[in-house]
Amino acid sequence: MQDNRVVQVVEDLEQTLLQFIRKHRISHADYRLATDLIVESVKQGEESLLFDIFFEAEATDVGSAGSQASQAAIEGPFYIPGAPLLEKPYVMPQREDEAGEPMTFSGVVSDLHGNAVSGAVIDVWHADAAGLYSQIHPNIPEWNLRARFVTEADGSFTVETILPPPYEIPKDGPTGIVLNALGRHFFRPAHVHLKVSADGFEDLTSQLYFPGGEFLDNDVANAVRDGLMFDIEEDEDGVHAKYDFTLTTASPSS
Repeated sequence: MQDNRVVQVVEDLEQTLLQFIRKHRISHADYRLATDLIVESVKQGEESLLFDIFFEAEATDVGSAGSQASQAAIEGPFYIPGAPLLEKPYVMPQREDEAGEPMTFSGVVSDLHGNAVSGAVIDVWHADAAGLYSQIHPNIPEWNLRARFVTEADGSFTVETILPPPYEIPKDGPTGIVLNALGRHFFRPAHVHLKVSADGFEDLTSQLYFPGGEFLDNDVANAVRDGLMFDIEEDEDGVHAKYDFTLTTASPSS
């Protein structure tokens, strides 16, 4: 059955790309080089990385325009569903000798009227001190620095983890070929990924950054936004990163 939305979007994209081919005199060799590179990115395990680097942030902004919820952000290609559900006190799964500066991540989840959202599920994942992700990079225990936990009756949460660093995205595959040709670097600023979900509310996917960190102004994924910054305090116990989330009520069709 014909899908009018698909017709509208795909046919517009088709015409846009045909005009692009004519404008830049794209030869068949150019065309095949591009399609082979896209196919190879999937074969080499980069999956959506190539497209995410260039387009995901803009698509996220368009999709969340007008929302009164907290700032949405890119999911990225390294999300793995089904992370373990923690029991209190919340500590992210990690190796006994996990490197990195200790960090406490805390905040409150509320609705648009400031009412606490208890029992909200927060799904967190981030890189280790070497900039590597479990289930993505080799020799890292399964679910390392990946977990879910729930908010208290007052909407609050606190979880212990480590401070993630800036890191380079994979640069030896097709995505690296493109970025090298453009003369761009491969770094993402330090960040924490998360999803927040609760019954009766729209899911929120976000990504939080550290004020003053490297590569905030030239993130390779162009995903940094003003509304995505932690409030940071530091003391002898490590870094204390705070961020409060606001959720919007789910629409009837959600």
